[in-house]
Amino acid sequence: MGLDLRGYLYNSSVTKYNKAFNNCIAIYVIDYIVYKTYIDCGIKPELFLAYSMGLITAMACGKSISFEAGLHTIINVYDYSESASRRDEAMAVVVGLTCSDVSEIIKRSGSEECVEVASENNEYCIVISGKRSGVENVMKIASDEGALKVKDVKAPFAFHTHYAAEGIEKHIEFISKMEVFDSEVPVVSVYTQDLITKVSDLQKELMKNLVSRMYWKKSIEKIAESGIDNFAEVSLGDSITKFSKLINIDYKFLTYNKFLSMKS
Repeated sequence: MGLDLRGYLYNSSVTKYNKAFNNCIAIYVIDYIVYKTYIDCGIKPELFLAYSMGLITAMACGKSISFEAGLHTIINVYDYSESASRRDEAMAVVVGLTCSDVSEIIKRSGSEECVEVASENNEYCIVISGKRSGVENVMKIASDEGALKVKDVKAPFAFHTHYAAEGIEKHIEFISKMEVFDSEVPVVSVYTQDLITKVSDLQKELMKNLVSRMYWKKSIEKIAESGIDNFAEVSLGDSITKFSKLINIDYKFLTYNKFLSMKS
């Protein structure tokens, strides 16, 4: 589109937000454009399955909220989190151990009160979230006990845990007042695996989106049970494809790079 979006977000003095937040805005805008590009080329979805912040993008793409409302929702997530009194939170990914393995480490290390599983991406890719000290402790033990990789997730808050509920009343009020419509494309709840299209259900999903554990592996498997095993990642990258492909190597995934090669 000829817009220096990255330059504006990272170099402009008019934005008051930090780089992590600006990156979220950039991802949202770019993913929205990628989706529009797919649609213009005849690639249309039967369902949306959204990972964390991707729910906001999916709702904008499905026209249940406007593009601008999506931007304001991301700003509201950042503002309510910043204004809460909680601090020193972190998220991380553990690769090479199962969800049961990681849950056992959390329990055995005495971290049950401060660390939770945020998502089972696939059998051997687990996201944890909580107090930084607890997350770092679990990461160290996981590494010592054979994890192939442990890595910080660039998130300043413990999303997808009960910690994110502190101060969330402001965000819930925002969502309840936001203009929302029925989605043109059903959204698969990453929490319940239900198909949702109605306004009230979409609003509830947005409210769950910050404080509830995601069941990504289960959601992919549930979709595949219905006969759908072709997926398109709506982003410039392929990170979700990489860990989702391992759920079942027979599933087919379209990435933006593959899309460009097909066009050429």
